[in-house]
Amino acid sequence: MSKSTDDIDHLRAQEAELERRLNEVRERRAELEKLMSPREKKGRPLRDITLDMLQEARCPLNSLLLASVIRPLHGRSIPATRFGTLSNDEARSFESSRARPVYLCHCITYDQGQAVKRFWARSDWSLADRIMAPMTGRILFLKGAAWTINLARLVSEGQIPADNPATLQYVAADQARDAGFPVQRTKFLYDEWLAVISASLDKHEAEDRALREAAAMELEQQLSERDQLFGSRTGLVSLPGSRRSWRSTNDDR
Repeated sequence: MSKSTDDIDHLRAQEAELERRLNEVRERRAELEKLMSPREKKGRPLRDITLDMLQEARCPLNSLLLASVIRPLHGRSIPATRFGTLSNDEARSFESSRARPVYLCHCITYDQGQAVKRFWARSDWSLADRIMAPMTGRILFLKGAAWTINLARLVSEGQIPADNPATLQYVAADQARDAGFPVQRTKFLYDEWLAVISASLDKHEAEDRALREAAAMELEQQLSERDQLFGSRTGLVSLPGSRRSWRSTNDDR
């Protein structure tokens, strides 16, 4: 085995160890932040709150859901334009000379690599986890609903504090209603809602994942690192034979 191969293996081992330690630090910080009072949380930047929520949800979340949860959880109302400003700030920061360990970024479409700006993700996730395929919108809605419902459950059990627990319960109930569940006022059937959502995800998630992973392999070859995070600014040109999935209109006749 050559020295260069040994060096690469050593660096990979170091990288894996650093990622493990970073995840431990993040988890510990998240545990401590859960114990903070809502008043203490109000002073935190929206960027930090969003990064932590994405880390907890383990999936992209849309701006509307984030704002709906932040208000009762942290006692902060987020103007509709604030997320747009945050998006521009992250892109400018990435393009500057001062690197950050992680960026807020957007999901991108599976075929054109263009930004879906209403959905937020983290730059330290794989590209496949940030791609929007035809079924991904529904999958992410269900995952976001499950995250919100579980969050309300934890608050109701006193495991984490919230500025307005009652409002958070109704945000969770709205998510359950939008997912197709009959919801009765003052009845918050968290475990039942979560079980049904989990069963629905089990039916469709594997197919969606396979399509996103295939798209990620192609987009990684076509998009710059910047465009993989914030979307292609021009869209991709599909030429005959340029992609394995390319099909002529004659093929459908």
